[in-house]
Amino acid sequence: MKSLKEICNYINNQYFFETTKRERRQTLSVFLLSILLLVGNTIYTTVHHHHKMNDSTNINMLLLSDSAFAAETNNDTLNRLDRYIVERYSQLTLFKFNPNTVQEDELTQLGLTQKQINTLLNYRSKGGTFTCKDDFRKLYGIRYRQFQILRPYIDLPEKETHNYMGTASASSFKNNKAQNQKPTPNDDSTKTTLFKFDPNFISEEDMYRLGFYTKQIKSFIKMRNEGKKYYVKQDFAALYFVDDKKFKQLEPYINIDLVKLLGHEAYNLNTITADELASKIDIPGKDAQKIVEMRTALGGFYSVYQLSDCGIAYNLAQKYAEYLFVAPSFKITKININDIPENDLKAHPLFNAKQAEVVLKYRTEKGRLMHIEDLRSLNRFDKNELKKIERYFSFK
Repeated sequence: MKSLKEICNYINNQYFFETTKRERRQTLSVFLLSILLLVGNTIYTTVHHHHKMNDSTNINMLLLSDSAFAAETNNDTLNRLDRYIVERYSQLTLFKFNPNTVQEDELTQLGLTQKQINTLLNYRSKGGTFTCKDDFRKLYGIRYRQFQILRPYIDLPEKETHNYMGTASASSFKNNKAQNQKPTPNDDSTKTTLFKFDPNFISEEDMYRLGFYTKQIKSFIKMRNEGKKYYVKQDFAALYFVDDKKFKQLEPYINIDLVKLLGHEAYNLNTITADELASKIDIPGKDAQKIVEMRTALGGFYSVYQLSDCGIAYNLAQKYAEYLFVAPSFKITKININDIPENDLKAHPLFNAKQAEVVLKYRTEKGRLMHIEDLRSLNRFDKNELKKIERYFSFK
């Protein structure tokens, strides 16, 4: 303001008109520029404040649009969490989104917490879909007020417009495996064509022909790209979206080529006989017998690298392991450590005599072992031994 006054005084000064034309023009330019800056700043402040007030008003009007909250006229009536949600969303720029296709980074921009994002992505990975706006509200962890804010931006119909998902919703999908067999709105394959296939190499197009759907196929391909292999037919049956009926239909057509998968013949470590170990992998008869005896005593192997626990030299165990596999679908039947008879515990390959004694003493003096940590507290087992025991024994 001081500069402006000085300029005005200078203009009014009697010597102003005695200056050159160029000097007068420069002086007037400075004067006009100052006026423009002053007026522009005033307009910007007024408009910005008005726009901010409108945004806040729109958010509050949106929150109060539901009849159940019509009586709420200010944030003082909201609980602490709802106030936090209102304040959080007043700072966000929202946009249209489809819960079936929205990306993780976009969900973050929409104000979802990481836990909510994980729940949504997990639901979609299992074949779940959102068919109307209310389905998004049923997703576990979404707050009512949060849903009210996001609802106008959800790019889905207000109500369900098809019968593909029946009465199922996001909240019930988790406990209903059969829903994975229902088609989604974008699926154009409704018929099943049966033919020989190898799950390790089958294409997306052929998965469609077998009657699987978009979400299931994407999940299947993702797992395979991450290294999942299918050694036996039952490995395919273990997929979450393959129920008993579907597997019985496809089982005769599953044709797994281990030579193509591994580059050579390979054999199931949990089913191969001692004679086959000797003849097919050229394992000496004595070592082959050790492997089968250890397998019988344990109840099965969970890894080919357990061969080194069978009294076989490490370098030979590594060599043999190349031609063997353990099917991912193989499940070890665990023994309850509290119920195993004394003689069986002493004879078990995972326990030496002293270890078996301290376990029996604990059972006699303190009762049942309730967790692997109870075993750890006895200070008789190292870290690797405890990991193996936990594979084969249950507690409680």
